[in-house]
Amino acid sequence: MRRFEYRLPRTTTGFRVEFVVGGETFHGLCRDISDAGIRAEFDDPVAIGSFGVLILRHPSRSLKVEAQVAYIEKYQVGFSFLAQTPQEHVMTMEFIALITNHSSAS
Repeated sequence: MRRFEYRLPRTTTGFRVEFVVGGETFHGLCRDISDAGIRAEFDDPVAIGSFGVLILRHPSRSLKVEAQVAYIEKYQVGFSFLAQTPQEHVMTMEFIALITNHSSAS
C-alpha cells in the first residue's frame, strides 16, 4: 500500500539549472517546479541529502536558492527549497509565476 502524500502543483519546465555543493557545480535541466522545490535531470550523479545552492537559469530570469536533494529516482533528482526568509519566498513565487506565464504564452 502506498502512502498518500500531498504535493503542491507543479509547472512543467525545461531550463538549465546548476547545483553548487562543496565547491563542485553540477549541471542539469529543470523538468518541473513548485513553490516547494524542483525536479531535474543532471549530467553527473548528485548525493541524496546534499545541501547547496540551486541556480535556476530560465531564459527570462535567474534565481539562486538554498536547496537540499530530497530524493533520487532513476535520472530524476528532487530538490526541496530550504527555509526561506519572507523576501526570498516572495522572489521564488515571482519566479514561478514568471515561468507559468511564459509557459502559457508559448
